[in-house]
Order: sequence, then C-alpha cells, then structure tokens
Amino acid sequence: MIDVLSWLAQYGGWGLLIIVVILIIAYYDKIEKPVAKIYELFSWAGACWRRRAVKADIQGNVNAFSRSVEQEIPNTMPYKMKLQFVRELDRAELLQEKNLVLVRIRDRRHDDKNLVHAMLAFCPVGLLPVSRPYLDDALGKAVDYTTMRKLLSMMGHHSALNYFYEEVLEPEVARKRDLEKLCVILDGLDEKGLFTKVIVRELRDFGGKVGSRYPTKTHKDETRQFVEYMDVVAKRVPGEEIDTQFQGNHISMGFVFIGTSEKVKDKGLVTYLQAIQYKKGMSIERVYLAARDRYIDIAERAAYLAERKGFAKVMKRPVRYYATDRDGHRREHVIIEMRTIVSTPFAPTQQGMLLEE
Repeated sequence: MIDVLSWLAQYGGWGLLIIVVILIIAYYDKIEKPVAKIYELFSWAGACWRRRAVKADIQGNVNAFSRSVEQEIPNTMPYKMKLQFVRELDRAELLQEKNLVLVRIRDRRHDDKNLVHAMLAFCPVGLLPVSRPYLDDALGKAVDYTTMRKLLSMMGHHSALNYFYEEVLEPEVARKRDLEKLCVILDGLDEKGLFTKVIVRELRDFGGKVGSRYPTKTHKDETRQFVEYMDVVAKRVPGEEIDTQFQGNHISMGFVFIGTSEKVKDKGLVTYLQAIQYKKGMSIERVYLAARDRYIDIAERAAYLAERKGFAKVMKRPVRYYATDRDGHRREHVIIEMRTIVSTPFAPTQQGMLLEE
C-alpha cells in the first residue's frame, strides 16, 4: 500500500489516470452501464458515439441479467454478450475460447428495437446451450421469449416490451398456435416462481444427461411433456390430488407439497418424510419441497430431518420469494431442492416402520 501511495505521489494525476484505465479494462463487464451513460453524453458528436452508448447499455443489462441467472442456476446462461453493429443481418456466434457470444445486429436508431433483436439473437446461443438441441422449435422459442420478457420487465423497458409483443410475439404465435400455448404456460409458471427454479434447472440438466447424443423426437417429446406436466402442478388447488412426480428417460423429479394442516396435526413431519422416502425408493432423482406462508418453517424442518436420515441432500440453501397465488394475492413461498441418496430398492412396509420409529 505504501509503495502504491509513493508511486502516485511521484506520477501525480497521470498515475491515478493509469490506475483508473486499468480498473476499467479489468472490470469493464461490470461497469458497462455507467460507461454507457458517459458515451451517451457524447452521442451528439456522431453515430459512432451513439452506437457505443447503445452497445454498452445493452451488453451491461444482458450480462448483469445473465450473471444473476448463473448465480441461481449455474450453466444456464454461461456466456457474456458482446454486441457488434452491422448493416445486413442479425445473428450470433459463440466464441468458445473467449467464453462469449458475439451478437451482430443492425443499427436501427431505436433502443427498444436494438435490445429486442439483440436478445433474439443471443438467447438461442447463450441460454441453455447444452440442452438447446433437445427442445423442439416452439418450446425453444417459448423459453427464449419468457426469458426476454423477464429481462425487459426487470429493466422496466416498456417500449421494448410493447415492440416485442407487437412486432415479434404476435406474428409468431399467429403462425404457430402451440407456441402461444407454451408461452402462456411458461408465463404462468414464472408468475409462481417455477420457471427458473424448476423448469430451467431440469432442462439444463437434461442436456447434461443426454450428453452428445443425436437429438431425436423422443428427447423433444420428453421436454415438452415435462413442461405440460408442470402446468398441471402450477394450476393445482391446495389439497387437490395430482401425480406428484415426473419420471421420464432423463428427467426424474417430484414434488412434496407442504401445507395440509390435517396431515401436520395427525402425524407431524412423518407424512412428509415418508413422501420423500417413497420418492427415493422409486428412484426419483430430485425432490422439490414446496411451501408457502406459515408452512415454510415446516418445509425447512422436513428437509433438515430428511437429510439427517439420509433420504436426500439439500442442494442449496433455500431462498424465500414472493409469488402470486390463484386469487392474485402476493404470498411468501419457498422451493427446497433436494437430491435423493440412492440405496436399496423400495420396500414400503419396512421403510414405513423405520420412519415411525
């Protein structure tokens, strides 16, 4: 520290300027939005400055969004965006060695259009890159459009949202009716916090499980059926009996819904522990404990006890969030992700006795 101060004293303002330049180069991706404001001040000087401002603003927002998704679900949006203005076409290219996606878009002189078309080019390459070949065209687009809507809503960019709805989404769904159905499903799942916490996580892992196998209709059917199953889960009324697990060739998951007061009163946590144990015995790989409001503490307790008993492992510290219920009320929710611990085949009677003990 003393050496740095001595160096600054020797070189004065030039030394400070050099340090600032080095920091900007080293952390440019994290300060793109402030840099965009600086470029914007000089946009009157010519198209070159204006394009730099637009480029830095779009890159800053998209890369910040990607980082937030990556923190929640790693390897979902693993690449940064680098924007380049061209005259002819919109496309994206993965530069593997630089760990970024180069997005080429036309300069339309409209920020909303530039942002929407940059995301349209980026998402098919930068979002769920490993699993992308195993999603059919409509499902891939629906995942991209839901992600775009989340980003634009987070930014509060209403003009871009309107442009996206009117110029992109409406013409697409007019040509592909199943696309509209999937967009509505994913929008409903996102409203309940299930899009990123469950859908994106399971689709991400699907690609890893399949590996580099040739994409087939069977793969695409499974991912589509999973999304449709999750629509049933999202529309479930408390207390309604539904199939609480999805067991495909590559997707293996199930839910334990915490919150039936009669079950809590009659047997306490044993009912939920038995449900987790049952799914373990059925070789369900991932279990989600879902609860809201006053039942969240019970869900966290059930997850803790299930881990102690060796039924499943909590993968990440649960984070509470607010989502809208069927009546439009904002309520506190939690989804606890657990991985089951593989053991001997399921034996209902003996395992039930073990839990009661």
